[in-house]
Amino acid sequence: MRETAEFDNIFRLYYEHLYNYAHQYLPDPDDCHDIVTAAYEDVWRNFDRVKTDTVRDYLFTCVRNKCIDQLRRRKSHDGYIEFVRLMSSPHEDSSALEHDDQLRTMRQLLDSLKSPTREILEACYLYEKKYQEVADEMHISVSTVKKHMVRALRTIREFKKKLKT
Repeated sequence: MRETAEFDNIFRLYYEHLYNYAHQYLPDPDDCHDIVTAAYEDVWRNFDRVKTDTVRDYLFTCVRNKCIDQLRRRKSHDGYIEFVRLMSSPHEDSSALEHDDQLRTMRQLLDSLKSPTREILEACYLYEKKYQEVADEMHISVSTVKKHMVRALRTIREFKKKLKT
């Protein structure tokens, strides 16, 4: 019981500061709330090991690391979106045949991804769902979603390298 009261006090004491801190990294308020909540979940899971005098530093470090991870995922996501946009949009100096070739190539790339890797990639990047949402919808773990995303992004990177050569 004392543990819950102490945690509630820590939550009330730092939540707003942590949210503002996360907002310095990320523009999306929902992402900021999710990250701060995840940081508090980490504290709760490790509450018996986290010292009261270091909990503030622990929370801020946790939020910073989660924000950086989110920015890395966003950068990867933006790179993929740009790749899809370039592959599917006609270039001003390209002919209709070249555009058709680009579309065919993009379809081949997506078709080369096996299920459920393709579905997970589409859910995360085309529909902008979070890993947790995809995991819940597909009744799989978040780590399985991450594994498929790594596989899909590796395939795309290899494909992009082949296009440049």
